Formats: sequence, structure tokens, C-alpha cells
Amino acid sequence: MSAIKPLERVYPLIKSFEELTDTGISTRKVKQMYASGVIIPLAQNQYIYSQDWNALNPAEQHAARITAFSRRLKSAVFSHQSAACAYSIPVLHYPREVHMRSSGGIQHPDIRVHEDRYTKEAPHEHVLSTVFAVNRLETVVGCARTLPLDDAVVIADGALSRQQEGARLDYSEVQDALLNSPRKGAAKAREVARLMSDKSDSPGETLTRLRLHEYRLSPVEQYPVTTELGRFLGDFAFEAQRVIVEFDGRVKQTDRIMNPDGWAIDREKERENALMRAGWRLIRLRWEHVNGGNPKVLEQSLRNFGLI
Repeated sequence: MSAIKPLERVYPLIKSFEELTDTGISTRKVKQMYASGVIIPLAQNQYIYSQDWNALNPAEQHAARITAFSRRLKSAVFSHQSAACAYSIPVLHYPREVHMRSSGGIQHPDIRVHEDRYTKEAPHEHVLSTVFAVNRLETVVGCARTLPLDDAVVIADGALSRQQEGARLDYSEVQDALLNSPRKGAAKAREVARLMSDKSDSPGETLTRLRLHEYRLSPVEQYPVTTELGRFLGDFAFEAQRVIVEFDGRVKQTDRIMNPDGWAIDREKERENALMRAGWRLIRLRWEHVNGGNPKVLEQSLRNFGLI
């Protein structure tokens, strides 16, 4: 069962003033709801109930902003992180402002317009209802040219990931586009081409790989290990040292799709014990270990396991 995509989930939640009154709410009541914070404005004449907004994760909140501005600006074509969000490609840091290549002359503090020729000329696609975005390939290239390295590689990995299913980009095609990027930002794009991978399943795995690379380590990704409980894939394996590095994002323990019966923690422990009985040692890393919060934990673990 696939998780519903952020844009698909939030699109029905955005309502105009007229749509609210069409449900039987009086004009006076809608104004009272706005004044009291029951509804929140995301763009001119585009609202969301505050209880719905507060229940959204960062990707869904950005998707809600995309929806609001797409309904307000009929010519909007979203780009960069906003295009990635529209395509359900993971983004490391979701910005408050929406990124687009034209605002139709409307100025708003939550709109970031990209005027460069590359973005203006990039082909675009229809994503959902009123939402249009620069196509996936040009989204990856645009982000690679302009974003910090971690952010750019997370988006490139996300577009290449098996999680994208039928919309997954081809590695060679992305690599070629990045290596032949226009002059401005070309060096950054080439670095993304060198570091990206089509084997990452999450931003956390991408950051783990990048941190390991900083120590000049090149483990095998998605390494198959056979145990008495079956075949498992280790995130990053060092075969000679019999060490597996795993990113533990805690998502599997709370996500309704990945943990429908509530037994994810027990299954993960059984898997870990089976790997250890098969002769492997495990290093488990969390978000703060790979995203700048507590890097010394990673370094000390690598030393303790004889990897550096």
C-alpha cells in the first residue's frame, strides 16, 4: 500500500472565501473565523482550517502553500524545492516561500521568483489540477545549481530512488544533465553528479552516505545479508570489517503505512539480532548524528569499529 502523496492529501483542504460560504457558512461567520484564527490565509482568498494546518508535516504544509498559490496564480509554474515537493521528491529543508518562474506580476512575501534563463526555458509538466511545475529532470538540475550540497544531493537521490516507482528518473540521464549544466552553478552540479546515488531510500540515508564520504569511506549500499530469518538489506556495508551502518529515522516506528500493526520495533530488533548472529556488527545512526547535531558520535563509532 502506497502512502498518499502530500499534494494529493492537501489539495482538497484549501478553500476560497466563496467555497466556504457555498457550504452554508455565512459571510459574517467566515470573517469571524478568519479574525479568530479558525482559518489561516495561505494566499489571497485561499484558506485552510488551522486544525488541518497543524496536523500537516513540513512537506504537506509546503504542498498546501503550492496549492494555494496555484489556485490564485493561474500561470504559476513551480520550480526548485517547490517543484520537488509537488512531485513528492523529498526536500531536506522546506522553505516558507514557494519557488516559481513567474508570478504574473503579483508580489507576495511568500513567493520567490526565479528569473534566470535556465529556469524560464525549462520544460514543465501538469502535476495535479491547477499545479504545474518544471519537469523532474530540470528540477534536479536547478536545485543542484543553487542549493547547498546536502540539500541538492537529497533531491537528486530522491528523484532517483525506487520510492518514486514509475516516475523514477534514469541515473545516466540525470548524470548527463548535471555534467552539462550551464556555466552558472555548473561546478556545484558536477559535485552533485559525483555524489548522488540511486540506492538511497530516504534523506537520512543520503546524509549518512555523505558523512561517510567525508571520512573517505565508500561502503556498499543496500548490501544483501542472508540470515536464518531471511535476506536483509543493510544500508551501508563494510565487507572486510563485517560492519553495517544503518540510519534509524524512527519513521518506520510511527508511520501508519510502514508500521500498520505497531510491531516495527520488535521486527527491527529481531532483524538486528539475526544480523549479529550472522557475524555482522551494527552502527545505528540517528538524524542528529548526520545532520550536524552531534557529529562526534559518528566519528567515535567509526573509530571504535576500526573503520577510520
